[in-house]
Amino acid sequence: MSTRSRTGAPSVALGATADPRLKRSRLPRLLLVVVIAALPPLFFDDYWLFLVAQVAAFAVATLGLDILYGRTGQMSLAHASFMGVGAYTGHLLAGLNQGVAVQLLGVLVVSVLAGLVVALPTLRLSGMRLALVTLAFGELLAWVLINTTDLTGGTQGTSVDPVVIGPLDSSVPMQAYLMALVPASIATLIVLHLGRTQMGRRMLIVRDSETAARSVGVAVARTKVISFLVSAVFAGVAGWLYAAVAGFISPPDFNLFASVYLLVAVIVGGAGSAVGAWLGAAYIVLMPQAFSLVGQPNLYPLVGGALLAVVALLVPDGIVGLSRRLAGRFRRAEDRPNHPDRPNHPDRPDRSTSGGDR
Repeated sequence: MSTRSRTGAPSVALGATADPRLKRSRLPRLLLVVVIAALPPLFFDDYWLFLVAQVAAFAVATLGLDILYGRTGQMSLAHASFMGVGAYTGHLLAGLNQGVAVQLLGVLVVSVLAGLVVALPTLRLSGMRLALVTLAFGELLAWVLINTTDLTGGTQGTSVDPVVIGPLDSSVPMQAYLMALVPASIATLIVLHLGRTQMGRRMLIVRDSETAARSVGVAVARTKVISFLVSAVFAGVAGWLYAAVAGFISPPDFNLFASVYLLVAVIVGGAGSAVGAWLGAAYIVLMPQAFSLVGQPNLYPLVGGALLAVVALLVPDGIVGLSRRLAGRFRRAEDRPNHPDRPNHPDRPDRSTSGGDR
């Protein structure tokens, strides 16, 4: 029987085996991804390349939240706060004239520590209670960012020095796109591989039922902590990338509303799917621009809330789930015989002349 998890993603049976179709060659899909990645520099100007670079940066964040929420079922309202941790850590280290390697290492370490601060006290919490605790962490971080003006610029924000790696400079849109695409691709590969590992399957079992997970020997607490830490690291790196691409950061970039938008992105794109995480990242970056182009920027929050309600009620598994269902119906329609009134098989008796149904 097919069931669904709390996030709307398909549930995983404890003894389920891998779909044989997953073992087919992935070369066509890989080629398609390479072609799609090569298209923006060919067709977009600097402004749109700048936006696509932001999409790649936010994709790292949504992939991390997909691990935490879509695959482990833990709701967080502090994901943007972890992005802020990474963004400001990288900015402060750059101000100390530290190189890119030291900045990235600092972002990873501080993100892990921030993830532990949230994960360890909330091991026994889930659902709305967990969301409220993460909300408190986010509000605390926002207060720190606003009131440490000398370090963060306070409510006025602060400019960020571009990241320079060899010939690449994040202040140049084309080069920023390439710099953001590499870590986003690595994050995507990690998430795709995670689904084929024991840890990935444990996360899915915890998402479906913590009681069932404990009954089969899954270490629920450890699985949750690992999920939080990986998610925090992804968000921290995403924040560092976003700061490098945007060149300016401020506390509102990482407040509660930003965390809600990230959660909406994962739900709308499709929880539990790497493709859905990318679609969600594109949604939260490009949709506000679309409303700005038509002169109605204030409609974006309203439309975003309405879209979330529609998806939650009608399409709980998001755009990816909807597309899969439509593709499945299309394939089943193609498999149906074109002539339902075809004659019976010659070796079978005609039921109409053999006494009818028995």
